[in-house]
Amino acid sequence: MQDRGPYDSPYYSVTFYPEDTSFNTLVQTIRKSCRTVELFEIARTVVAKLDRFVVVVSHKPQPASEAAAPRSAPGAPAVPTEAAAPAAPKPRPQFHISVPDGIPFESDEAAIAHVLSKHLDKFFETAEVEVEPPKGNFQVINKCGVTGELLGPPNYHRYNQIVQQHYATKVASRMSLEAFRSRIETVRDPEVVNQWLAKMKKTTRYTWKLNGAKPAKPAEAAKPAEVPQSTEAPQPAESADAAGATAPAPEAAAPAEAATAAPPPSTIPTFDTLEDARMFLLTQARDKVVRTTENARFHGKVAETMPPGEIRRAIEGALERQRRFPLDTANALRGRLRREHFTIFKKGSKGVSYVCAVKRKFRVPGQTFADSIGSLISFIETNPMVRASELPTKLLGISNLPPNKPAEAPAPSAAPAAAGEGEAAPAPAATPEPAKPDLTLDERAKISRLQGDLMWLVREGYVTEFIDGRLFAPPPVVEARKKEIENEEHDPENFPEAPSANEGESRPAPTEQAEESPVAPEVADQHVPAADLPPVESAAAPEVQSPATESAPEQREAGSEVTPSEGAAPAEPAAPPPEEKKE
Repeated sequence: MQDRGPYDSPYYSVTFYPEDTSFNTLVQTIRKSCRTVELFEIARTVVAKLDRFVVVVSHKPQPASEAAAPRSAPGAPAVPTEAAAPAAPKPRPQFHISVPDGIPFESDEAAIAHVLSKHLDKFFETAEVEVEPPKGNFQVINKCGVTGELLGPPNYHRYNQIVQQHYATKVASRMSLEAFRSRIETVRDPEVVNQWLAKMKKTTRYTWKLNGAKPAKPAEAAKPAEVPQSTEAPQPAESADAAGATAPAPEAAAPAEAATAAPPPSTIPTFDTLEDARMFLLTQARDKVVRTTENARFHGKVAETMPPGEIRRAIEGALERQRRFPLDTANALRGRLRREHFTIFKKGSKGVSYVCAVKRKFRVPGQTFADSIGSLISFIETNPMVRASELPTKLLGISNLPPNKPAEAPAPSAAPAAAGEGEAAPAPAATPEPAKPDLTLDERAKISRLQGDLMWLVREGYVTEFIDGRLFAPPPVVEARKKEIENEEHDPENFPEAPSANEGESRPAPTEQAEESPVAPEVADQHVPAADLPPVESAAAPEVQSPATESAPEQREAGSEVTPSEGAAPAEPAAPPPEEKKE
């Protein structure tokens, strides 16, 4: 069966933008590593989890023919067209946003019903109270066919109110109002009538919270009573003096005290029905319940709590499309990355975009470097896409590095094997020591110098280091060509393919690591087999940990500078190969 692909809503368009916190973490990760990442990989990282992006939903423009169709009269075709012209300034469609949680709805009624069912406690305090049961001649009772709850007799004056309240709070998420009404059952049984009457002896009383400051209201009510006492009391005294009476002053104090005691009971509104509470809420604090806007903007986590409907379907379909091919998200990222002063450049005829915190630099013929730097950049130029972990072996000829890291990897696996002994933990800690590579001071100095030179070349922009540790150094170009590339930021020549045969072996790993962090995981190193990982990084570790090092301090500093860069990604396998990126 043919896959039709993700759902594409005809009514709403959806765009995803990076959420501030996760975006700042992503920016710091790329900036510290100085590595080059494909723009699509960053976009995939953003849309991988709901807490990493913000959703913006807007209405798609409706075709003019559809908009005019409902207004056209079946008589003369020309007259309706001209009659429609004055009505052209039609109000743009809007979203109705639930203020407490930011969920968008298609109608005002749906948003209000959602707030009343989910966030009523923000506005009212509820309590069960005893009331007089309804009086009347009730022969039948209607019952909800979905929940089995007794609704009441159809001739009860509050019956429709009870039905609507029950539907909004307990059934609305399952079916339409018409379907709910068709499921209502009628029961003619005196015992059921008595059950309903007993149920109606208790009701829920809603007490207005006054914006969450209920305890402050009695104090506020007392203050207005005190103010009139001080202002109004002298007036009767003056009038009494004018009349020649001397005793009315104490009499005026008594009414003032009575006025002080009278207001508090009526200051806090209370309601015995949800409909009355709803009407009061919408008249007194509507701006805290629902608001309207042309574009709905909310956090990605809100999408999880949205009720089923067209808006949610549009978001889920758009998110699935972006996770497959994040073109729109990548375009939304461009401007923000440029504002963070990142370099974005394109490579190849298809214009694959790359992002790096370092601006690329190109050598010109005759440009020279220090001997160690010159030999390193020449080696990278003649061996494009060589991995940084392979440099000590291929460039320096130091081949006794790999045992160090693999020796540490079996150590944790050895612990479970000996889990039977309670004191087995210290034994694995001692195993890595015999496996340390036997490096001479000269070899350590060479590796430290290599790391420092590589870090300098990457930070200056002469060498491109990818997130999976591959390296590329473009050949020297003439001055005119150099300025053209730097200004245009689009090189028609693509990066060469990686020569390693192991590229495809661990390709599924990115999804496994994607759960670890909001930024690095999905662009982390996924290509290098475990045996090939440690050469450069493992060389730095012995140098720092060696008890007696006679190498120069500046070489040791260079090694420590590079070690974090190398440690940012090589421990795990990595980003998709260029074939996938060119889709």
